[in-house]
Amino acid sequence: MALKYMKKIVNNISLALLMLIFAFNSYAQNAANILAQASNKFTNSKSITASFSIIDNGHSQNGSITVAGNKFVVTTPQLSTWFDGKTQWSYAPNVNEVNITNPTADELQQINPFAIISSFRNNFNASMLNSAKGTYKIQLTPKKSKQSIKKVELTLSSSTYYPSLIVITAKNNTKATIKVKSINAGNTQSASTFTFNAKKYPGVEVIDLR
Repeated sequence: MALKYMKKIVNNISLALLMLIFAFNSYAQNAANILAQASNKFTNSKSITASFSIIDNGHSQNGSITVAGNKFVVTTPQLSTWFDGKTQWSYAPNVNEVNITNPTADELQQINPFAIISSFRNNFNASMLNSAKGTYKIQLTPKKSKQSIKKVELTLSSSTYYPSLIVITAKNNTKATIKVKSINAGNTQSASTFTFNAKKYPGVEVIDLR
């Protein structure tokens, strides 16, 4: 009887473990599926335009971003950045100076937070977090230790799959919190939208760091 009872306990534990493993895999798969749908929203749209507020190192500022594929333009009072898929221009109005670079994928994620969504398959592991009603909350951790990002907490609308809140924690534990105020799909953007036009900035100093 004791042996039969022990076998029953072992079988029950084994069944419970299998159910737990299955549930965990389904949960992880759900996070990946949700991010895939969010990524498709950006990939399949001619362009996406959003307004946001960002808190970084205790400083708060508002801004806007337009994304089309891997191209983007970000505008804030302190800095405007254009990226045409290869070259990046970063303009600081307080010194009337623009830096030209060819950024890495890691650098692009720090400038364009939406790039995190599009690149999650290659760069991040995804897991679900407790989510408020009407949202999906997902944690992303980098697959490679060399990344400057420690983790990302991403909140998406469960109806649109657009992001509403992005919290990026760097390796040094500093946080940047990005609250998306509005986000909409738009029309096809001209190539010039994503390049710096020096004619619009008289006397600008151009520093080519490529």
